[in-house]
Amino acid sequence: MLDTLETTFFPDIDRPDRSVQRNWFLNNHAIALAAIKRLWEEKGYSETPIIFQTKGATKTYHPALLDKTVQRVRRLKNSSGKLLAWELLPAPPYAGEIGNVTVHDGFYESNLHSRAGSHDKNTVAGPVLEGWFSFTFEDWSALSVRLSDDDESEALALTILPAGREDDWLAFEEHLRTTTYRILSRTRRSRIDIIGTPSEGRWSIKEEITKTTLEQVILPPELIERVMSQRIIFKPEILQRYEALRVPRLRKILLIGPPGTGKTTLVKAIAAEHQRLGGYVAYVFADENPDRSWNYLRHALDSTVMSKLPSLVVVEDLENFVAKDEHMQAVLNVLDGVSTPDNPAGTLLLATTNAPDRIDRRITQRPGRIDVLIEIGAIKDEPVAIRFLQRFLATSYNAEVHNQIARKLIGQVGSHVREICLLASIRAVEQEQDQITYDELLWAHNALLEGRKAAADMDTCEPPKATGNASLGFGKDKK
Repeated sequence: MLDTLETTFFPDIDRPDRSVQRNWFLNNHAIALAAIKRLWEEKGYSETPIIFQTKGATKTYHPALLDKTVQRVRRLKNSSGKLLAWELLPAPPYAGEIGNVTVHDGFYESNLHSRAGSHDKNTVAGPVLEGWFSFTFEDWSALSVRLSDDDESEALALTILPAGREDDWLAFEEHLRTTTYRILSRTRRSRIDIIGTPSEGRWSIKEEITKTTLEQVILPPELIERVMSQRIIFKPEILQRYEALRVPRLRKILLIGPPGTGKTTLVKAIAAEHQRLGGYVAYVFADENPDRSWNYLRHALDSTVMSKLPSLVVVEDLENFVAKDEHMQAVLNVLDGVSTPDNPAGTLLLATTNAPDRIDRRITQRPGRIDVLIEIGAIKDEPVAIRFLQRFLATSYNAEVHNQIARKLIGQVGSHVREICLLASIRAVEQEQDQITYDELLWAHNALLEGRKAAADMDTCEPPKATGNASLGFGKDKK
């Protein structure tokens, strides 16, 4: 096999050391390069070719997207890069194992952009990761081979086409993007995409979002209004102003505050409202791998541009997406720089954090990186505390009895009220009481405070120190 490859592909090469020669000729990239040149000649293409390499570029090798692009451009006249036909070719016999079996990147949703889940219907095969392609245009052709790169982390492609057709190839790729935009615009209206990996126990997050309403948000009305007012980015006159100033139509809001204050409930309610109004929602979760987390967020922002719909990107715990210093320049460029995505219909990035100190100051302190920081803090007055009691006590709520504890709840967070209501309810059942009394609520409140104090005391779990002449062995010490 080695001698065959040597003779076929590199007849003029000097014969190096056997081990070096073996590594060279078994390198997939070198084999594919030689094979695609030979295939070009066998096809009888007489033009002088040019070969280029691309990494990623999944749209170019997505069978369903190519089919739809052929159908769409058929109606266009005098269009550069107009694809007439394409086909998957059998691997040339002299290409070794490269592309011998066509390998797809899993299954995709009918929008041809998102990976399919078990609940999806009308799924299609994803982009080709390994395979050989032929592209036929109006008066020229091109060939491509798709293969894995050295560490198999991302597919790459080698493409050969007539020299001078570079602009036409770029026009072809633009046709693919246009087809993608149109599909996404049609399929993403009133859609919620979950991007990333929800934490354990939150697999029904999409259903959670759709069931959340603004009426369930217990926060001061003026605070809710301040957050909701950021949707002004979707107004046509505001979009026109952004465009006139040549500013990307992306508004970035960061909600900060301790856990349990209602940030997540608020963003879920806003997401549900946005969906009901016909917009596109991307709800993004972080991954244990910071590289993947940042890629998820970037993918979500790019998806909004392709949708060309009023778009909301929700990011829980922003600090987990911008944790690596080596990503920081890319992060800054996306938030406020040369890489900032620009959705003609406007995008609102709504992020939350419990730990603003873990977010680089270049993000939080530089105007333009985050447009507005809004604090979602603890309970500040009795009316808000009473609303929490009404929510969590539900039908057991008795204003005359239960409002007595409202003053003690000032300075606490909403999740604290939820827990004391639950704990008081359990205690009432244990004591066979028909109603939850003030005493039960007060007991539960104090129990939670004492528990948190104990958890914060580092000495609580320390073993007692030895006193006197402690024995170092079993039984009595020897005298």
